Amino acid sequence: MSWQEERRADQAAKAERARANMAAEAKERREDRAAEAGRARADVEAKLKARRAAKTARGKAAKARRAAVAAWVRGHMLDVLFVPVIVVPAVLAWSAMAAYGHSVFGPVGVLLPLFSEAAMWAFAMAVTVATKAGRATGWLKAGVWVFAAVAAVLNFVHGITTPGGVAAGVVMAVVSIGGVVVHQLVTAGPSRPRRTRAERAAARLERLAERRVRSVRCAAVRTAVADLANDGTARLVFRPGLVTLARHKVTRRARLVEAITPGLIPATVVDPLGDALADEVSVYLSGFPVGNGGNTPGTAQTGDDDGRSTVAVPASIAKRVPALLARVRAAVDTGKLPPRPTRKDVQRLLRCRAEVAVAVTNALHHTDNGGDGQEARV
Repeated sequence: MSWQEERRADQAAKAERARANMAAEAKERREDRAAEAGRARADVEAKLKARRAAKTARGKAAKARRAAVAAWVRGHMLDVLFVPVIVVPAVLAWSAMAAYGHSVFGPVGVLLPLFSEAAMWAFAMAVTVATKAGRATGWLKAGVWVFAAVAAVLNFVHGITTPGGVAAGVVMAVVSIGGVVVHQLVTAGPSRPRRTRAERAAARLERLAERRVRSVRCAAVRTAVADLANDGTARLVFRPGLVTLARHKVTRRARLVEAITPGLIPATVVDPLGDALADEVSVYLSGFPVGNGGNTPGTAQTGDDDGRSTVAVPASIAKRVPALLARVRAAVDTGKLPPRPTRKDVQRLLRCRAEVAVAVTNALHHTDNGGDGQEARV
C-alpha cells in the first residue's frame, strides 16, 4: 500500500472517530437533558404533592376548628344565648359612666368606669375562675355585690341629674348591674344535682355524728391527765371505756360519764382474784330468790329469819353483776367512791337502774366482809 492510501485510511479512521465522539457527546447531552427534565418533573410533582398535602392538612385543621367551635357552641348554648344580655348592659353602663365621669372630673373622668364597672366585672370573673378551680368564693361574691351596689348608686345619681329624673336613674341603675347579675346566675354558681331524701337523711346523720364525736373529744381533753416526762414534754392520757355526754345543771358544760350499754360492757382491768370474785358473787347471788317471789321484780323483800333485807335478783341482772362489781371496786380503789358506797353512790357511778345498783352494792359489801352476810346500806 502506498503512502497515499495509508493517508486516506488514517483520515477515514480519524473522521470515523470524530463522528463516534460527536455521536457519544450528542447522546450524553440527550441523556443529560432527559435527566434534567426528569428531575424537573419530579420537583414539580413533589411541590404539587406537598401543596396538596398542605391543602389537605389545612382543610382538616379548618374542619377540626369548625367541629370544635360547633361542639363548644352546643355545650355552651345557654352562654351564647345570654351573651347579648350580658354584653349590651355592660356597654351601655360603661359609656354612661364615662360620660358622667367626664362631666364631673373633666377629661380624666372617662376613667370612672374602671372603678365602678370594671371592679364589679373583675370580681365576677374571679368568682367564675375560683368556682371552676374548686376554691372558696365567699369573699369574691361579696366583692361582686359590693361593687354592684356602688355601680348602681353611681348610675342612679347620674340618672336623676338627667331630664328623665328618678325614672332615668332607676333605669340606669338596673342596666348597670343587669349584666353582672345575669353572668352570676348563669356561670358563677352552677347548681348541684338535687339529693334524694335518703341522701339528705344520711348527710344529716353524718353531721350529727361528727358533732357528737367532736363534743366527746373536747370533753375528754378537758378531763384528760398529763403524762409528764423527765425532759418536760407531756402527753395526754385518756381513760378508755364507754362514755356518754352529760351537762352541768348550772354551767351547762359538757362532761363525760360512764355508760352501760347492754352487749357493749367495756372490759375493765380487775385484780388477779377477779375470777374467784366472780365465782363468789355468783354463789352469793344464787342464794337470792329468782323471780318476783310475790313482789314486783327488782323490789326489796323482807321476812328472812335474821331480819335482813334481801333482793330478788333476776338472772339477766345476775349476769351483769361481776363486771359491774369490778368497775365499782376499781372506783373505790381510785378514790372516786368511798370505801363503803351506798346504793345511790353505785347507781350514780354506773348510771343504771336501782335494782341493778342494789344487787351490785349487796355483792360488793358481801365480798368485802368476807361473806359474813352483812347487807349494804340502801
